[in-house]
Amino acid sequence: MKKSTFLAGVISTILLLAGVTMKSLHWPGAAVVLTVAIATFSLGYAVMLFLDKNKMAQNGYERFTNVMVMATMIIVAVSFLFKAMHWPVAGIGIYVAHIFLLSLLPILYIQGTRETDPVKKLHIDSSAILVAFIAAISLYIWWRTSS
Repeated sequence: MKKSTFLAGVISTILLLAGVTMKSLHWPGAAVVLTVAIATFSLGYAVMLFLDKNKMAQNGYERFTNVMVMATMIIVAVSFLFKAMHWPVAGIGIYVAHIFLLSLLPILYIQGTRETDPVKKLHIDSSAILVAFIAAISLYIWWRTSS
C-alpha cells in the first residue's frame, strides 16, 4: 500500500505542476488536468496516506490527528481547485481551508509534545512548521488579493 500511496502522490504532483503551468499559459486542457490532479490527490493520495497512517496509530489522539490531516489536505486542495477554476463558492472554500490549516497547527504541536520517539517527534514538528509556513503564505496572499 505504501508504494501505491507514493505513486498517487507523485502522479498528482506531476499533474498539478503540469496543470498549473497550462493554466498560467492559457493552454487548452488545463481545466481537465487540474481537476484530475486534485481528484488524484484528494481521493487517492490523501485517503491512502490516512489509511497507512491509521494502521500505525497507537491511540485515539493519533487517529484524530490523522483525520484532521486528511480533511485539511482534501479541503485545501479542493478549495484551490475551485479558486483556480473560478467556480462558485471558492471564497467560502478558502475561508474553510484557512480555518482547517490554523486548527491543525495546535493539534500537530500537541501530538509532537506527546511523542517519545525522537525521529517521529522531529517528523511531526517539521510537519507543523511546514503547515505554519503554508498557512502564513496562504493568508498573506489571500489578504493581499482580497483587499
